[in-house]
Amino acid sequence: MKFRGVSGIITKNKNNINCYACFKMMITGELVKNKIIISKPKEVGRLYNKSGFGKSLSGNKLELDLLEGTFLLAEKKLKVFYNKKEIGFQNLFEKAAEKIPDFEIKYLVFKDLRNRGHAIRLYNKLVGTSFCQIGNKKEKTDFLVSVFSEKDIFDIEKTSDLIKTASKISEKIWFAIVDDEGDITYYEVSIVDMKGKNKEYVYKKSDAVLFDNRVIIFDKKQAKDLFEKEFYGKPVNDGLQISLLEALYLQDKNIINIKTVNDKKISKSSLKQMALKVQSDLNDYFFVFKNLKKRGLIVKTGFKFGTHFRSYTKNPDETHAEFLVHVLPKDFKSIWSEMSRAVRLAHSVNKEIIFAKTSKNTIDYIKFGRLRP
Repeated sequence: MKFRGVSGIITKNKNNINCYACFKMMITGELVKNKIIISKPKEVGRLYNKSGFGKSLSGNKLELDLLEGTFLLAEKKLKVFYNKKEIGFQNLFEKAAEKIPDFEIKYLVFKDLRNRGHAIRLYNKLVGTSFCQIGNKKEKTDFLVSVFSEKDIFDIEKTSDLIKTASKISEKIWFAIVDDEGDITYYEVSIVDMKGKNKEYVYKKSDAVLFDNRVIIFDKKQAKDLFEKEFYGKPVNDGLQISLLEALYLQDKNIINIKTVNDKKISKSSLKQMALKVQSDLNDYFFVFKNLKKRGLIVKTGFKFGTHFRSYTKNPDETHAEFLVHVLPKDFKSIWSEMSRAVRLAHSVNKEIIFAKTSKNTIDYIKFGRLRP
């Protein structure tokens, strides 16, 4: 929601809280020990009851934090005094920056979300979060906001842990990334339960032949069944060409025997060693591939989209791939621009981006959705 200066029109945000745009008269506050105290009851009501600013104190007073005070001062809704002398925007901004970590980017996000009608406030109860919005009479917050600079390092393990903890106390978790020009990109992040409607079939066992880093099934019926029922590989005349990953999976399921062009049998362990030479981190990819298949998804390469897999919840003849899945080890770290590129690409082709964080026995499927708050 956008505001029109100080027109005096009372607008409301999603929680039915009247927005600060209705202020007609300048409010005054006194700086006391890094807080700003509002003493006049009418001004307390306008800030606290109507706009969700501050913390109520005894004696019908209100305590604003330095971020709220800086914002209201910049919006010309508040005058701040210290020892009876008025404090300017720069002085209050500098003081707030001394006391609040990453204040300069938090201020930008706070200002943007407040001007959109979200009654957010600073939130320090969970490491990694910056703001919360609490709805009326709710046990959970409406949403939590974590603020990052584009220069910050994205850490998949910390992100996964944060989402798991935050989801217990909030309905939604937003990430706000501030770039070097002060523009903000928002993501809604969550851990999702990936599920599809496809089932695995029983097949008669057949032979397949290894050619370098691809495998071809020449049995006409087997090739037809594998492609039409579960969309493995790509048809080659009457045969079916499958990737090493698919070959490993089908061999593991005892659906195919794999041989060399000289008719020498290739064991499961030998094929895996060959595959590892081509792709050193194959174990993580194979782990995710098997898990997605178990969850009823059809899994194909995501190379053309710059990801590891694209996946379908139902027959690819009936739908486009809904998800792009990128496999990340639990110690993965990167810059935010790399993550932003992946999310933007996925959304440009109408797909959801899922980061599959792997550990020894578990996978967290972390969804990043672009958001317009």
